[in-house]
Amino acid sequence: MVVKINISIPQDVLEKLDKAAREGGTSRSGLLTEAVRHFLQKKEEEKELERRRKAAERIDQIREKFGPWDGTAEILKWRDRH
Repeated sequence: MVVKINISIPQDVLEKLDKAAREGGTSRSGLLTEAVRHFLQKKEEEKELERRRKAAERIDQIREKFGPWDGTAEILKWRDRH
């Protein structure tokens, strides 16, 4: 579904928008839609990177708390016992 909205932007920005739309072979609405989608995608990517950064930080905190740990050796010990 497509809806119409009203927005206010400075005249100079509108002129650049219209020029870019013409050069890109699209409409003003098409260019704005593409720009907003791009912006929202970048915001989601930033959120994901922040989530991963926090997870890595938490892993580092756990590693510091428990010291060195050899996961392969622990698995082999468990396998030998079972």
